[in-house]
Amino acid sequence: MSTKTLIPITATWLATLVAAYYFGYSTNTKHTTPEISESATQSSKAKLYSQLNGNRYSSESTRSARAQSYDKGASSSPFAKINQLNDPIQQTDQLNKYMHTISGGEFGSIVNVDRTYEVIGEYSMLLHSWGKAAPSEALAYLKKNIKSPDFAINIVLGSWARTNPDEAITWANANHAGDKANPYLVGIIRSLADTNPSHATTLLQQLPISEESDKALHGLTPHIADLGVSGAEQWLRSVEDSKLVSQASAYLAEHFTKQDPQLGAQWVNSLTDEAARKEAIPKVLDNWLWKDLSAAKSWVDTLSHKDRVIAEPKVLHTYASKNPHAAADWLDSQTSSEHYQKLLLEFSKGAAHKDPIIALNYGNELLDEDARTRAVKNALLHLNGKDSSKAREWLNNNKIPKGVEGFAERVLNDPDSF
Repeated sequence: MSTKTLIPITATWLATLVAAYYFGYSTNTKHTTPEISESATQSSKAKLYSQLNGNRYSSESTRSARAQSYDKGASSSPFAKINQLNDPIQQTDQLNKYMHTISGGEFGSIVNVDRTYEVIGEYSMLLHSWGKAAPSEALAYLKKNIKSPDFAINIVLGSWARTNPDEAITWANANHAGDKANPYLVGIIRSLADTNPSHATTLLQQLPISEESDKALHGLTPHIADLGVSGAEQWLRSVEDSKLVSQASAYLAEHFTKQDPQLGAQWVNSLTDEAARKEAIPKVLDNWLWKDLSAAKSWVDTLSHKDRVIAEPKVLHTYASKNPHAAADWLDSQTSSEHYQKLLLEFSKGAAHKDPIIALNYGNELLDEDARTRAVKNALLHLNGKDSSKAREWLNNNKIPKGVEGFAERVLNDPDSF
């Protein structure tokens, strides 16, 4: 070893899944889910009520008055009565029954007046039902009365596409101008993904690479993954745009690995396109390393040299976060590697929490001054949080980047400001 190593289920929740399916709204909860206070929840609801109906810029007093008007008669509202039920299964059953009783001409007044439905969940189900009953009327109403209607329009189009995709597509194309990606095709593509993935793929390829194409692809990917590795391979060969191929390869790698890491590895091994492999390998490792570092490392050892250059920094980051000294031994064997500097940076970042001194020692060797500064700052913060006397001792005994000097003094003298 080198000397350097010194919530309960409700109808709202179920309905929200419907909304998430149509739009690709997602949350990123890598490690923790923050608690949300009741007041914060109510505030968020009020803001969303405003945005959904074109009142984003209304004053606080106007919103307050409007909120009071919503409360009047709320007890007689079907949504209010449903939400008062304690049994979530009964809630869902009654909500579905109510949706089927609304006629096409009634939806507009409900969307405009009755705000006792629960924000995204019931709102999305309401729009979905409207799209089944009277899609043309729903779309005309939304375009006329909502300032930012894309969210709602995509629900209606997705619902319409399930029964009449050609008419939904015609409307989407007729109501979009310009050469940018057509946002109205997103809901249609996501709706067709499970029933007609081939048609969905054709529409997807009509979109230029954009946020819209990414949302559509994200919705299509799970259904392509259901075809299995060989089926997904065959599907990927039907995609013509090279950037889309790379994006799809990454999404599929992530999806397969979440099912089974070995399946993700099999997917990467099936890819012949170099750019696609470059995008897919990190996705496999992101979802494998924390589950089984040893197995992931063993798989990386089987990869080609080019692929290992992509994979090893990510593996080392996780390895260093779990066992800094063992990771340092491995890193010391890679000093002649062409990507040693990248390995050095990832090691320092990974080891900083568990062993900030070893992270400082290695990070301070980086040749790139900016990278060195970032690595030393990061590890120094961790060390000072653990033992400020050791942080001061390390600074006194080591030459540090100029960009760290002032920072170091602030960390030592005023740690609470960081």
